[in-house]
Amino acid sequence: MPFAKEEEVRKVVQPLFEDFQHIYQSAWKDWLASPVASRMQHKRVRANFMWNQLISHAKVRFDGRAGVRVDTKSNWDGVLINEQFFIRMKKAESSLLSRNYPTRAALAFHDQIQDLFGGVARLELLYVLSSDETEVEQIVLVQRHKKQILWKIDVVGDSGADTQSIIPFAPTAPTNAGPVSDRVIKPRKDREQKDGNQDRPAAGGELPT
Repeated sequence: MPFAKEEEVRKVVQPLFEDFQHIYQSAWKDWLASPVASRMQHKRVRANFMWNQLISHAKVRFDGRAGVRVDTKSNWDGVLINEQFFIRMKKAESSLLSRNYPTRAALAFHDQIQDLFGGVARLELLYVLSSDETEVEQIVLVQRHKKQILWKIDVVGDSGADTQSIIPFAPTAPTNAGPVSDRVIKPRKDREQKDGNQDRPAAGGELPT
């Protein structure tokens, strides 16, 4: 079932949303504490560092967990849930399109007509940085078909967790930057009420390279 229904995915994956938040928080904290962060010469350095830490923290978090494990399928590493959903952890732009060099394998992963893993659906758990790239603004679970986002789930906003207890994702801010509670990941719906904007379905676009 390469194509997966949002409601079916939500039912299975939602109990793990707090785990995924912890994994992404931990990876971002590792990046901020890394001596490489202040000397980064290209964004791919950060993306590679984050990918490594996401996989590392996921292995620890899900160690011994029934039905959930970090797995490698073909050339991809991700989280396999109940032998139903394979979730790849990636960085994305605000369009929610992950960044991939358009190799044949990369294009195949996003072509849901192709059954690459024997009926296992392919999903992506994406993090989106703020415009100034000082914090993780969104963690979103999506299924993508080619250049189109079929559906999306806000992992933070739909987790039911107390978002005020989330560890700040931004580096130590100047004294005029406002309280820590203004610099944590918050549900998108809270930000929309503040901004007066409405949530719009993610649209496709040109494949980033």
